Amino acid sequence: MAEEMRYGVKKLVLTELNADGTVKAGGMVVTVDTPQEVSFDPQVLEGNKTDLRGGDTFLGSVQEEDRLIGMNATFRDALLSYEAMKLIGGGTLQGTAPDYTGYNAPTLSEQASPRSPFKAEIYCSRYPKGAQREGAQSGYTKVTLWYAKGRVPAFTLADRGFVVPSYTLKGTENAGLSKGPFSIEDVAALP
Repeated sequence: MAEEMRYGVKKLVLTELNADGTVKAGGMVVTVDTPQEVSFDPQVLEGNKTDLRGGDTFLGSVQEEDRLIGMNATFRDALLSYEAMKLIGGGTLQGTAPDYTGYNAPTLSEQASPRSPFKAEIYCSRYPKGAQREGAQSGYTKVTLWYAKGRVPAFTLADRGFVVPSYTLKGTENAGLSKGPFSIEDVAALP
């Protein structure tokens, strides 16, 4: 494979899952076409280290391996999507599809039951090494969080400023599909 560069973020696709990690029949699928930025933060459980001493003498040490237990992703969207807010943070939508008019955050009693997990697929452009123009694009790279949950986005309303919500997704292992917290693969086209 030739060396390639990755550039920008093009699209996010969020697909509602069942609690066991399989795709939910008739579940929500939300496409975010206006992402501005996605940052990833691996969640690592650090292994314990135990030393054995006797008197003033060091006798030995055991160091456990660190373990990847998740991948958090924070993304900013140029538009405020009520559907994304519902799938990621729970709650209800106002109005009827596809022209929703608002969003209601979940009540404390609604938060007592677990929210549906979702799969998050994040796409960025792929270019051959040395490319100097947009038309040289060779495809896309897809980062998948196989079993994610999130929370309602943070956002700011300001004079002469756009509302740009920021979502945090927490990806963990999808045991039902035998998938780790995330994967990265090259694909030819956007979905």
